[in-house]
Amino acid sequence: MRFLPTRNSARREFGQIANEYDLVYFGTVDPQIDTDYKMIKGLTASPHIRDENYTAGDVYDYEVAFLQRSKQVQLVSGEKRRRQWTILQIQLKTARPPRFLIDGRRRAEEYGALLAAMQRWHEIGWQHVAADSNFPRVFATYGRPQDVAAISTILTHEVQTMLATHFSEFDYEFEDDKLLIYATNTNIDLQILDHMLRIGLWLARHLDS
Repeated sequence: MRFLPTRNSARREFGQIANEYDLVYFGTVDPQIDTDYKMIKGLTASPHIRDENYTAGDVYDYEVAFLQRSKQVQLVSGEKRRRQWTILQIQLKTARPPRFLIDGRRRAEEYGALLAAMQRWHEIGWQHVAADSNFPRVFATYGRPQDVAAISTILTHEVQTMLATHFSEFDYEFEDDKLLIYATNTNIDLQILDHMLRIGLWLARHLDS
């Protein structure tokens, strides 16, 4: 894979997280050119996209990758805006959760058109599920109705409390053997990247256990 440094303001911070956790900083990658790059997918993926500040490696025996991705999205109102996500992907070891999204309610418009494109995804109501009192207020959970039982076993009271109390600034997508964590339109610093990694590893261990 080529080494093509990213010319944006967050390059320094990604270099810092790479140094702190012994990761490799690759910079900007283009899936159509860098054929050995395994593109991070999820809701924000599209065929013609360039990912910036791609940084990858192993942390505590987990394969992780950071990047920044921007694209035009259509809000629920119909307005189009450019959005940027800082994304952390963690490769799970044994867990294979159904695909679903935990979306901060304050950021609900970020995924409007993306969610609409997912077939049969609906917001999951928690009135019949034991839930932390803050979780349904802080997050909306989207998935397929047939996956509600499996999702509820993943979102234990412990997980809900951890996310709602300490890590509500992020969004979370689960897809087969991948966990993706999103920071949306945020001025990135080392602390934010470190927090993404900490909650990501905690969740990954919880799922794999």
